[in-house]
Amino acid sequence: MRIEKKTPSIMGRANKANVLHLIKDQGPISRASVAKTLNMSRSTISSIVDQLIREGRVREGLTGESTSAGGRRPVDLHYIPDARFALGVDIGATKTIALLTDLAGNVIYREKFWSHESGVMPMAHIHARLERMLQNASIPRNNIIGTAIGFPGVTLANEGVVVEANPLEIKNFLARDFFLNLPAPIWVDNDVNMAVIGERWKGAAVGRDNVVLIAVGTGIGAGFILDGRIYRGANSFAGEFGHLQIDPSCVTERRSLGDYGPLERVASGKGMQDYALQQRPYYPHTILTDTATADEIFAAEQAGDPLAREVVERATSHLVFSIANMVTLLNPDVVIIGGGVARAGEPLIQRIKSGVSRLSPMPCDIVLASLGEDAAAYGSAATVLLKAGEIRLTGFDDWQVVSESGDA
Repeated sequence: MRIEKKTPSIMGRANKANVLHLIKDQGPISRASVAKTLNMSRSTISSIVDQLIREGRVREGLTGESTSAGGRRPVDLHYIPDARFALGVDIGATKTIALLTDLAGNVIYREKFWSHESGVMPMAHIHARLERMLQNASIPRNNIIGTAIGFPGVTLANEGVVVEANPLEIKNFLARDFFLNLPAPIWVDNDVNMAVIGERWKGAAVGRDNVVLIAVGTGIGAGFILDGRIYRGANSFAGEFGHLQIDPSCVTERRSLGDYGPLERVASGKGMQDYALQQRPYYPHTILTDTATADEIFAAEQAGDPLAREVVERATSHLVFSIANMVTLLNPDVVIIGGGVARAGEPLIQRIKSGVSRLSPMPCDIVLASLGEDAAAYGSAATVLLKAGEIRLTGFDDWQVVSESGDA
């Protein structure tokens, strides 16, 4: 493949990124091996490596044994994962999780706290808690290369704006500006987009370039990685999975994205709770109470409770129908089921797998999310590292190998 030559500045940044990633992925490695692998002159490599050493990103050290003739041990280049850090934040409707990771994704510091505090606006409360976290972590701010934040609502990622997040009482919220005191630059996205990036980086979708994550909790949302890139749609509204219409005979008034969606009203945790409460008078011997949670409904269903069985079967059948259509339309490598309802575990996954395999002609893996409640916070940290060129997750990255001859 031949890549069009860029400006000297862009080529310099690309070559520096390529050298860094080669040392990270194949190190310890010698300067000569870097030059040979990237088809670049040794003088260019030495200049880039010297810069990386000055920045504290790479170190030189002895590796291996001396030569059989008693020569010097080779001096190789070593990647330093804790040279820089990323702050990843997942602001949920009820709780917020923040992670400080190094460049390799190792969690250096983690905090989890309630998103709301009595008498304080949610955003002011969260900002103050993040500031306190950074003080407690004792990591110099100039070593934190950015902050990314996932929100439970509709976002405009490029503008850093949260269009609407009802659980946080915000609308058209200038999130990037509000959090500007945190380590910059600041990146903002929908929490499910962050979660699918997290699963692609460190979870159930490693190595997959076509991924759908469906988060089933209080509501239902989806995040898409298609051909290696996050897909947000024309207006950044892609992924509002809970708004899928599930009854073709139902025509109602026009709804907004802030409303509770049709699929959500049936298959989300809240939808299951509402239906169980509605049907409870018809099941006088049920073990479910008026305040039964989704977890309790699944547990009761496993114990053979007839009301719980009806609630779970109703929700699952609608999920299966919706996921099957999505699999047929997008043909993903894998569908990941996350969110609070996913705590039902393998029994839920097996039902979904069985149903989707009957309804869709497309083969597709369906698995549980593996990062649990930290998925979106991991994805937020990964977003910082991706934007800084510190990690590469797919074969469709912005940086391509650009050799001095212009060939790749």
